[in-house]
Amino acid sequence: MLNNKERILRIGLMSSGRGEGSLNLVKSINEISKKIPINIEFIFCNRKYGEHSGSDKFLEEINSYNIPIITISSKKFTENKLDYENKILSRISKFNFDLILLVGYMLITKKIHNRYETYNLHPALPSGPRGKWDEVINTLINEKSNKSGLMIHKVIDEVDSGKCLTYCSFDINHSTLDKEKKFLNIRKQIIGLESIFICKTLEMLSTNQINLEGGVPSDLTNYL
Repeated sequence: MLNNKERILRIGLMSSGRGEGSLNLVKSINEISKKIPINIEFIFCNRKYGEHSGSDKFLEEINSYNIPIITISSKKFTENKLDYENKILSRISKFNFDLILLVGYMLITKKIHNRYETYNLHPALPSGPRGKWDEVINTLINEKSNKSGLMIHKVIDEVDSGKCLTYCSFDINHSTLDKEKKFLNIRKQIIGLESIFICKTLEMLSTNQINLEGGVPSDLTNYL
């Protein structure tokens, strides 16, 4: 896969589009797709217009792109997640893509990631912590960690445990004793790195500087 330097990297994006973070990531990926050999084959959102103000803003933004958009509300499938995944698979299987990238997608993808190469952006180093972004930050504070970072990892059945593709790191400043300020500082560092990190990963994949079959995670800290 992706062994031809001239080959376009074809990706699908999946997002719940809840907030500014997801929106900024998709904006950045769309912009870089105009400069490097990647093509966004589709953007999937598990919300339809009118369900949430954040996803409404997200959908308004991506509607301005010349990219196929798939929206299937997950609201009616809370009791039958496999049926929901089957509906998604029936739609995305019509596209030709090398991988799926989850950018703020809040649902489990068991059937999807077992059929397609699926990668997720997680706000921690490969060594952890696992969990949602706010849980990760609270764990870092409680454990008085001096470093954290971001990673893009393969999605497997065990949450946040798949093989790491790329990562970057940053120092945590413990100069303030105020837990809320410390939380916000770490969150600010994460948001400041997310877009450039994910775009650098896609750029290096598209130019064959890294590949999905690589055994050792690539540290991109010095590129950011």
